[in-house]
Parts: sequence; structure tokens; C-alpha cells
Amino acid sequence: KTRAAGVATMVTAMAADYKAGKLNGKLTTTASGLKMLVVEQGTGEKVKQGEQIKTHYYGVLTNGKHFDDSFSRGQALPFAAGVGQMIKGFDEGAQLLNHGGKAYLFIPAPLGYGEQGQGSIPPNSELIFYIELL
Repeated sequence: KTRAAGVATMVTAMAADYKAGKLNGKLTTTASGLKMLVVEQGTGEKVKQGEQIKTHYYGVLTNGKHFDDSFSRGQALPFAAGVGQMIKGFDEGAQLLNHGGKAYLFIPAPLGYGEQGQGSIPPNSELIFYIELL
């Protein structure tokens, strides 16, 4: 079984738990409204704003519908943290971890693609990302 398939199963189960309210009390909510479930804080350096980082990610809608991921491509996504290259919720979540960190991000629409949506993501969608910082 591939790593991508394993992650897909894990994220789909997490989305179902989230939708069913099973994660209430387990999530941290930031001032912006981003909700996070930290799997591992990571033992590396804290991510700094503007730093070039690489992250593996797997994104689904709250109904579990997959829209994008880096695992199936076998390549982590490089981006500069906190400078607006990524949607706000993804950027914020990545900066709350250390290198080697793993977390689920539950991103409300205003911190995601908002009223426009994007590709297969409908407007005003809450997004769920599983991320692993390298």
C-alpha cells in the first residue's frame, strides 16, 4: 500500500470524525479562526516567516472529497512561509509547527479560497489539510 493511500484513508477518517463532532475539545482554535489538531509538534527549528520550507500535504473538503495532495506526486511542496504564497490558513498553520511537525488544519472559508472557490473547491468551503513539514 502506498504512502499516499495510507494518508488518504487517515485524512478521510479524520474528516468524518470532524463532521460528526468527535473532535470537539481536541482542536486548538487560533484568533483568526483556524482550527488545528497537532499530531507531532516536530523537533526541528520553529518555522520562521519568509523561510523557504517544504511540506507534504493532503487536502479534502469536510465531506472527505479529495481535491489535492503532494503525497501522490511524491514531492513535497516548497514555499516561503507567511508571505502569501499559500492560502492564509495553510500559511498560519505551517508557522505554528516546527520542522518535522505534523498536523491537521481545519481551515474556514475566509482563510481558504473564500467566496471564489478554486477549481474543484466550491465557494465558501471549509478545507481540511493534513500537513507534514520536512
